Amino acid sequence: MASRLTHVLDEQTPEDGVRLLSLLLQHLPPSQFQQQIVLIGRTPAMLTVPESVHVSRIGRRLDLPVASAPDLHRALNQQRPDVIFTWSAGAAAAASTVQAARGTAPIVMTITDPAEADRASRWRRCIHPSQQVIDIVCSSEVVQRKLIQSGIPIEATTVIRPGIDFGAVRRAQETFRRADVGLPETGRVLLTVSPPSRSGGQFYAVWAAAILHHIWPDACMVIPGTSREQERIRRLIDTIYCPDIYFLTANRFTPAELLAISDMLIVPALDDISTAWLAWAMVASVPIVASAVPAVTEWVADNQTGFLCKPGEPHTLAMRIKAAAESTEVRCRCTETAASQAYDFFRTQRCVDEYIAIIRNRLPSHLNIQASPATAND
Repeated sequence: MASRLTHVLDEQTPEDGVRLLSLLLQHLPPSQFQQQIVLIGRTPAMLTVPESVHVSRIGRRLDLPVASAPDLHRALNQQRPDVIFTWSAGAAAAASTVQAARGTAPIVMTITDPAEADRASRWRRCIHPSQQVIDIVCSSEVVQRKLIQSGIPIEATTVIRPGIDFGAVRRAQETFRRADVGLPETGRVLLTVSPPSRSGGQFYAVWAAAILHHIWPDACMVIPGTSREQERIRRLIDTIYCPDIYFLTANRFTPAELLAISDMLIVPALDDISTAWLAWAMVASVPIVASAVPAVTEWVADNQTGFLCKPGEPHTLAMRIKAAAESTEVRCRCTETAASQAYDFFRTQRCVDEYIAIIRNRLPSHLNIQASPATAND
């Protein structure tokens, strides 16, 4: 009999978490797992749900996931999950509120954004002692370290690197073209990560592109994602002398598609951020120029798998981008090394198998299953 898994997420679930959930929905063996979703509020733009997965939608009351606990309680009573996966601190808070009364299934939380670490630790400290919370899955060691610094015991955390769909990257490289985004056919294309945020530093990338426009008049910059910071960036672009070089694409394209038509990924982070875009770029063999903050340096080493510089300095960033573009031999060596490491770190099946191990260890003994043969196409 297939074990029942319920995924709880809300409209504020980080993009990396939504993409990781989409990957598990596609690749967890349906013969062993019956997956269901409870969605609090609006559907995240990048969520991909197979037709076989049932989705229950409940309202987001008072703009607080916890206020939706009564509706979530009814949904979980109907679905009767064996394990509950939550994909944001807000969703975890709502689920733990419900499970304190139900007490029937363990909760596993996945954290992909370092900014959620403090919220996650506050949520975990406030739950009832009898609550069956077993694990917090961290997408990076930086996330794990922030949780531990916030008071979470290390034995309550597990690091599982995100799985990347290698097949989607190959298909995008074969079929996706600049014309699909409305970009000119010639000139360098610089890409930032999504979503724009103050800590992500995309604002500084825009300034750096304006500096580089004097050197590369035919270069352009693609800025994906939607956020409050994106509106700030849009206002900045309106004041710059070369607004036509910027392309704000919202959520219309996947990381694989945008990387397929880009010459370089620019990550000028001011603080630790979600880093799955780095993994996508490594798989796609796209050079990375980024700030030397811990979340980045966990995966990117200067002049080995990318190019690093000091954060918060647009001119320094622009000169590092220029140097990377002109260092053909070093750039090629970096992308080759990064792609090789990406195969070891970010294979879909490795990620899926590690999640299966988490589930297997949390199920009651009479429902326990063994890991299945590889099903993901890396």
